[in-house]
Amino acid sequence: MSWIKFALWLSGIYSMYYAAIILWDFFRGGRSPADERSHELSFTEHIEAVQAGPEATAEIYGSSVISSGGVSLKQLFNLAREEAIEFTRPVSF
Repeated sequence: MSWIKFALWLSGIYSMYYAAIILWDFFRGGRSPADERSHELSFTEHIEAVQAGPEATAEIYGSSVISSGGVSLKQLFNLAREEAIEFTRPVSF
């Protein structure tokens, strides 16, 4: 038996198998509709929003510096020159 003949037989068997599964699923009528007694779990948790000011941030993180978001690449290199950030690999300026 050659590889081509083996591949053809194998693809034929897989095609028949998947066709039989699809036809069986089609003829059995599909899924039953969900009712109130279905086995679905749902969890809810009451969460209250709290606005954190600068003093709350300093207490939580132990620093008075508040992040203002991302910085541009130029600002990143300026911060690296000023040694305001810690980096682990050498950066060429």
